[in-house]
Amino acid sequence: MFVNQVNYGNFMHGLMKENVQLNRKVLSELSMQEPYSFKALVDISRDAFPGNKNIVLPPRKANTSINV
Repeated sequence: MFVNQVNYGNFMHGLMKENVQLNRKVLSELSMQEPYSFKALVDISRDAFPGNKNIVLPPRKANTSINV
């Protein structure tokens, strides 16, 4: 599963600029059933709306497991 750090409003705005007309139910189904297709939509939205490119991902935590 992909972790897409995109604001919903910016995501929808980017899709609107590219004339992608999908409602929330279809987007929800795509995100659950077709993650690669949903990632393609996120990429389209990021390319269309510059506000989507400025998302800063939080740093990953180091593996803190303890082996006993």
